[in-house]
Amino acid sequence: EKIDIIYLGIDPPSVSGKQQQLLKEQFEKKYGIKFKKDKILLNFGRQVPRKGVAKFLKNGLPLLDKDIKLIISGSGPDSKRIREIRDQHNLQDRVLLFQDRVLSDEELGMIRREADLFIMPNVPYPNDVEGFGIAQLECMHDGTPAVVFAVDALVESVRKGGYLIPPNDYQAFADQIHAFFKLSKEDRTTIKKEAQEYVRTEFTWDKTGREYLDLFEGRL
Repeated sequence: EKIDIIYLGIDPPSVSGKQQQLLKEQFEKKYGIKFKKDKILLNFGRQVPRKGVAKFLKNGLPLLDKDIKLIISGSGPDSKRIREIRDQHNLQDRVLLFQDRVLSDEELGMIRREADLFIMPNVPYPNDVEGFGIAQLECMHDGTPAVVFAVDALVESVRKGGYLIPPNDYQAFADQIHAFFKLSKEDRTTIKKEAQEYVRTEFTWDKTGREYLDLFEGRL
């Protein structure tokens, strides 16, 4: 039996250039970081075990250079465990947690553009699979490549403009992050443009609408 798959469009909330700069300056001053100077990773979404954030703090972050920082925004059943692991391993200076106050759409819009990489360290989890997901595509839409474990439907979305890593291979995950930061500025810009062009071409609402129309009219 034939199954037709039609992907949704990606059009995340954005901020103007002036607002972007203002939010950036306010965030940097408040949290003591400097985008484009510091090495910044981003993760946001509902914090549940299959997202693998708690496990990444234990097994992945220790493998990264100590000048690499991680911004995490989101709440959920795994929030307490994530905070406990961060505190137990004394990672407060490297991990910015936004749980009780998750980042606003405007703040996220700014950070999606300013962060160096988005990470999705998902893990296979019984009876709870990762759907297609949009967080990684929203970041790629704004020019931030994604490093993700090749789990569930993530292999469908991150076909270009990002890096698929074998599940649970934290050393390979860390190695890819280090490899990205070792690239020249020009090469990093090329990858960022590839991520942006990929999402803005393959995941538009116009494309989604045309494909639904083709389906309803029997052309698929």
